[in-house]
Amino acid sequence: MIPPVLLKTEGWGARAVGLILGAAAALGQAPFHLWPIFILSLALLFARLQEAATAERPGRRGFSAALWWGLGYFAAGTFWVGSAFIERGPEFIPIMPFMVGGLALILSVFWGLAGAFIARNRLSGLWAVTAFTAALTLAELARGHIFGGFPWNLPAYIFEAGSRPSQAARWIGAYGLSAMVIMISAALGLVLFSKQRAAGAAIAVLPIIALYGVGHVRLSGAVIDYHPDINMRIVSVPFKQSEMMEPNTAVGVTNKFIHASLSTGIEDVTHLVWPEGAVRGFYGTAMDDPNLLGAIGNILSAQDPTPPVWLMNSLQTEMERGRTRYYNVAVAISFDANGIATVAGTNRKRKLVAFGEHIPLMDWFEDVQFPLISTNLASISPAKEKRLADFPGLPRLSPQLCYEVAFPGLTPKPKDGIPPEFILNQSNDAWFGRSAGPAQHANIARYRAIETGLPIIRAASNGVSAQIDPYGRIHGDDVADNIFYIDTKLLKPLKFNDRIKVIDLLLLLISLSLCVILSLIRPRGVGLRS
Repeated sequence: MIPPVLLKTEGWGARAVGLILGAAAALGQAPFHLWPIFILSLALLFARLQEAATAERPGRRGFSAALWWGLGYFAAGTFWVGSAFIERGPEFIPIMPFMVGGLALILSVFWGLAGAFIARNRLSGLWAVTAFTAALTLAELARGHIFGGFPWNLPAYIFEAGSRPSQAARWIGAYGLSAMVIMISAALGLVLFSKQRAAGAAIAVLPIIALYGVGHVRLSGAVIDYHPDINMRIVSVPFKQSEMMEPNTAVGVTNKFIHASLSTGIEDVTHLVWPEGAVRGFYGTAMDDPNLLGAIGNILSAQDPTPPVWLMNSLQTEMERGRTRYYNVAVAISFDANGIATVAGTNRKRKLVAFGEHIPLMDWFEDVQFPLISTNLASISPAKEKRLADFPGLPRLSPQLCYEVAFPGLTPKPKDGIPPEFILNQSNDAWFGRSAGPAQHANIARYRAIETGLPIIRAASNGVSAQIDPYGRIHGDDVADNIFYIDTKLLKPLKFNDRIKVIDLLLLLISLSLCVILSLIRPRGVGLRS
């Protein structure tokens, strides 16, 4: 049923086929969500690995087949990273191909190792489906955690958050749903490749029916409620990141945020939310800028005798072992009736973009002045742990700055038993222009709402700014027509799900155990097309 050219695993022609199939699979991710293409492409990878298992040196061929598929997938799915180099300045453009290609290659190695394992074990039928599912699930867990992790474009995300299939993430998380997608794809590959079409069809079709059915029931019974006394204004002003790199134009962008904040209805707003990147933060902090704080305080107090709490993003400096450390922080600033500002709370960012915000071995790299693709001129330090926050006038929350929201299970379990009631996601997507990056980031964030049962207040520069309900649905979309803000009451949460890390650990143990067992008991000399 499959053209021989698609099954070939040796030579540059075969590598090109793998690259094209992987690139096509990226159409399953946001903003397209053409998930049948992703599943079909992954099914063909399953078939190619089955074919590799029949050849000499199956491990090497399996590694190559999966590596080139992954290279196409991750290159097409994350090409938008290159926009950050263009925005940072012309001197960064020459290193762009190496950094973007290097990222895709590193991520692809995880898939290549899984492919080598699958082909080398020479399994057939349902055993092959099991090996494919377990090995690639391990690969995804590994790339999401090793070296800080980059859990972007997981297979689960082919289903748009808020849709029926996405609701399964409430119980099994994004990694669990990814395992289901991998299994469905392998089963389809079994239908296309082997004679066990009935079993393959059942495994491919029944889980999809179940995902839609369970999701339909959950969404049909969805109930949302609001905090009547918490009025949020999410401010979202479009700008180019290059404008924030220059002091003269950066002031103009920040002034636009101020003007949008003071639009009609400000007197009813209790909390003003700005995204990451709205204030330029070179070698200092907006919190220490008396001109900015004084201006905003005076303007807000002139509009309202009880000014709203300002939720913004800034840098925080701290001396440690003779060096100045910089921390990316979510900040809550309150104002009295005279406009005098007080920093009422901060929360440091834990997960940082490697070689973007944070440099491993950063002291040495700073000494040699390694250039950063960031709004900052020095490496940012990660927080020692991720903490919940208690900001004025709000229930307990989990601030997750920009990239942090990509990590399932990051919302910490409360030590005092008081759970968070929402996630605050302040992001700067202006680095990535009009590419697929901002849409992917928003879809990923919406999955965190489904997993945790918490609504998300999301302010994203040049991205999707909105309130996201606990089912992953958007309430109030990105602003348009020169109205650069969204006014919304804060949604109430469902019961906080603090078991995501446990679920992922169980998935890791199950996948690892299956791989070990299959390695030990694999049948010898089995016909792969049986």
